[in-house]
Amino acid sequence: MLSSTAIALDRVPLMVGVTGHRDVTASDEPPLRSRFSALLGEIAQTHPHTPLVVISGLAAGADMLAAEEAAARGIPVIAALPMPVERYEDDFSPDQRVRFHAMLARCARVTVVSDVADRTRGYVATGLFLVHYAHILVAFWDGMEGQGAGGTADVVRTRMTGETTHLEGVGDIPYLPDVGPVYQIVTPRADRARPAEPYSLKKHYPVRFGGDDSSEEDFDSALKHLDQYDADLAQYGREITGEPTLGTLRERTDRAANVLQKQTNFFLGLLFVFLFVGAAAQITTHLLTYKVGSIVIALIVYFIARRYDYENRYQDYRALTEGLRVQEAWYCAGLTTKLVDVCYLRMQQSEFANYAEACPTHATCLEWIDGQWSYYKNKRVDQARRQQLVSTISNAVLAVGAALFVIAGGVSLGDARWHFLPPGRSDLSAFLTIPLPLAALVGTLLWQYSEKRSYAPNARRYQRMFVVFDRARTKLQAIGDLDTDAALAVIDDLGEEALIEHGDWLLSRRDRPISLAHA
Repeated sequence: MLSSTAIALDRVPLMVGVTGHRDVTASDEPPLRSRFSALLGEIAQTHPHTPLVVISGLAAGADMLAAEEAAARGIPVIAALPMPVERYEDDFSPDQRVRFHAMLARCARVTVVSDVADRTRGYVATGLFLVHYAHILVAFWDGMEGQGAGGTADVVRTRMTGETTHLEGVGDIPYLPDVGPVYQIVTPRADRARPAEPYSLKKHYPVRFGGDDSSEEDFDSALKHLDQYDADLAQYGREITGEPTLGTLRERTDRAANVLQKQTNFFLGLLFVFLFVGAAAQITTHLLTYKVGSIVIALIVYFIARRYDYENRYQDYRALTEGLRVQEAWYCAGLTTKLVDVCYLRMQQSEFANYAEACPTHATCLEWIDGQWSYYKNKRVDQARRQQLVSTISNAVLAVGAALFVIAGGVSLGDARWHFLPPGRSDLSAFLTIPLPLAALVGTLLWQYSEKRSYAPNARRYQRMFVVFDRARTKLQAIGDLDTDAALAVIDDLGEEALIEHGDWLLSRRDRPISLAHA
C-alpha cells in the first residue's frame, strides 16, 4: 500500500536526496529531525511553486528519520532500495525492520535500483541514483572519511567530483552522476568522537574549474528557473488536462512556450515601433516632447521585457518541449534506456511515462515523425516568405525616400517655398535632409527586426530539418514491419539529430537576447 501523498506530476518536482550514517543514536534523532525539517521548510519557502520530493534508501538511521520527517510534513518520498525488499530487510534488526516496513508503506513510489547479488554494488547503485536524480543532496555526515564504497562519504565525494567509485562492475549502472552541491547536516555517530558543531548545516558547492567562485550562484539560479518554470506550467498550462504523463507535461510546456513567444514578439514589436517614432522625431520635428517621450516609452517596454525574461523563458521551454517530445517517442518505440539528458537536457526519466506495447510503429512515434515533418515543411515556407516581405518593404521604402529626395531637389532649384514646414525649416533645401534619412531609418529597423526574428536562419534550419525528417520518414515506410531493429535505429538516430539541432538553436538564440543597443 502506497502513501496517499502522491508526487505532483503536473509540474517538475525539486528532488531532495538523502544519504547518511546508520549508527545514529536515539538521543541525536530529535535535533537531526528538527534540522532537516527546517531545511525542507526553507527550500519550500524559497521555491513556492515547486513541489518537493524526498529520495531515500530507507536504511536504518539517517535515511529513515529523514524519510519519516518528510512524510510527516506531507512531502512525497521515493524509496530507492539497493536490492529487493526480501533481501534488503536482512540488513535490519527486528525493531528496525518494523520501522522499515511502516515507512515503506507510506512511500509514494518504491524503486529497486539494483538487483545484483553483491550487496556493496547495490549500495553503490543507490548512491549513484541519489547523486544523479537529486537536485539537492542532503548528507547526514560527520565530515570524516568513510569505510568503503557506497557509504555516506563515498556518495558525497561522487556528488562533489562526479567521479564514481572504482568498484568492479559499477560500470553496469546505466547513468553517470551529476556534479552538484551537498547540504551537510553535521551528524554524530555512535562509535566515533562527536564532531564540532553537531546538527549544524553546512553547504558545500563543487569547484568545477580552477578559480571557480560562481558555483553557488549558478546553482541557485538554476533552481530559481525551475521554480519559474513550474509557476508558468501552473499559469499557462492549466488548460491541458488528463492523466499526468510525459505527454501531458510536454503539452503544458509547449502551451507555456507558445504564450511566452507571443509576449516576446509583442514586446519586440512595441520596442521597434517606439524606437522608430523616436528616431523619426529627431529627423522630422523640433518638438522635444515627441523626441524624449517616444524614447522613454521604448525604454519602459525594453525593461519590462527584460524584467520578466519573456524571451529566455520561451526559448528554454521550447527546447524542453522538443526534448520531451523526443523522449516520449523513444519510450513509445521501446527505447526505454535511451535518455534525452545524455544528449541534451537533464530530465527526470521514468517519472511520467508508462507506455504499454512499445514498438517503432506506436502511434506516438508516428505522430511525432509526421507532425515534425509537416511542421518543418510549413515553417520553412513561412519564414522564407516573412524574410522576403521584410526585404520587399525595405527596398520599397528606400525607393520612395530616394524618389522624394530627387523631387525635392528638383523643386528646390526653382527656389520654391513650403510654408507648412516647421518654423526655421521653411526653405525647401532643408527638406532634403528628411526623406532619404527617414527611409534609411525604416529600412535599418526592419532589417534589425528581421535579424532579431531570425527569419533567414530559421528558414535554412527548417529546410534542413524537413530533409532530415523526410528521409527518416521514407526509410521507416520502406522498412515497415520487416525489421524492428532497423526501425529502432532510425528513430534513435532521428531523435539524436533533433536534440542536437534544438540544442544548437537554444545556444544561438540565448546569445541574442532583446537588446536596446542593437535595436
